[in-house]
Amino acid sequence: MDPAASQPAPFKLERYFAQYEFNTKYMLSCSDPEPMSMTELLSMADQECRDMWQNLSLGYTESTGHPLLKHEIAKLHGVTSEESLVVVPQEGIYMAMKVLTDVCKRSHPDEEIHAIVTYPGYQSLYENLNTLGCKVSKWTAKMEGERGWSFDLTDLRQLLTNKTHILVVNFPHNPTSFVPDSTTWQEIMSICQERNMYLFSDEMYRLTDNAPLPDVYPSACSLYDNSISLFGLSKSFGLPGVRLGWLCTRSTDLMAGLASFKDYLTICSSAPSEILAIIALRNKDKLLDRTMQTIHRNLPLLDTFFSKYRRYFLWVKPVACTTTFVELLPPLLDRFGGSAESFCAHCRAQCDVLLVPAAMYDVTDKYVRLGFGRRNLPEALAALENFLNKNNITAE
Repeated sequence: MDPAASQPAPFKLERYFAQYEFNTKYMLSCSDPEPMSMTELLSMADQECRDMWQNLSLGYTESTGHPLLKHEIAKLHGVTSEESLVVVPQEGIYMAMKVLTDVCKRSHPDEEIHAIVTYPGYQSLYENLNTLGCKVSKWTAKMEGERGWSFDLTDLRQLLTNKTHILVVNFPHNPTSFVPDSTTWQEIMSICQERNMYLFSDEMYRLTDNAPLPDVYPSACSLYDNSISLFGLSKSFGLPGVRLGWLCTRSTDLMAGLASFKDYLTICSSAPSEILAIIALRNKDKLLDRTMQTIHRNLPLLDTFFSKYRRYFLWVKPVACTTTFVELLPPLLDRFGGSAESFCAHCRAQCDVLLVPAAMYDVTDKYVRLGFGRRNLPEALAALENFLNKNNITAE
């Protein structure tokens, strides 16, 4: 293990947003959809939730989560209330990686623990494993032109070794928007089961199906006992400010480890956030419909925009998620020093539009992450088009 691995590398994406998110007018790269206001959410509360909100004690809460909240979570994932743990989403990632790594090290004390992670991806999904001393291999998405992005199961099998004990996946996938069909999803479960591997499934973008899918696959925790599923309110439900998510697993050993480790982190959740979360999940269909209405208004606008500028961008309409990678083609890249990072810097400076370059994901810097869940996307696209035209990049 590299001695420097005890300190995680700087989180490039989060440092990028910390620098630009709150001082750039148009956010065209957000992973969260249009946020909901407190007033709008509270208006959906039933009488029980209104009473809890009005009489809420700001004392400590139950460490594993409010029982009514855990009941709603269980219904989402096909597990029992005891098989869920309320967490802050980022905390949940760290907890899961720590617990899974510790379990593997106890079972295989003389082995280096090997993990495979979908890539590119949210940095904490692999950086935590690096920091914990695991050898990490990247299951890298492939761009197949107008067919879009995919993860090849053949590539996954080639990465497997007899020391592979952890698989980390994120579907629907941020940033590419890839979502597996049910056959592929079941095959991933089978691979884990055959090799007695642990599976961490980041499902933060679950239920954002932007196009009719032939089938919708269930949460990993309902299919495979040695899996942990992460979900929460930040993405699909448009409530990132509530700062609340959850981990679900059918493994009593894993759940015991997670609950015990939480005592060293947040201990328990915010009391107001838990009541807000109960309201949200009791109205989940309304919240999801709100998100999807915005996405369904925005996607045709993006189709039109990128059709006009198809000489400069490769856009493949996403079938899920709230983000996708858009490729900058050579006629555009060449205008801006050959990199998406340079393009994004000029775009931010000249038209106040924020896009995320692929360099923030440590991949070939010819892509930008585009978010399409915000209501002001028409205005952001107009500003982007004005920028292109000022730089003598015109529509066909």
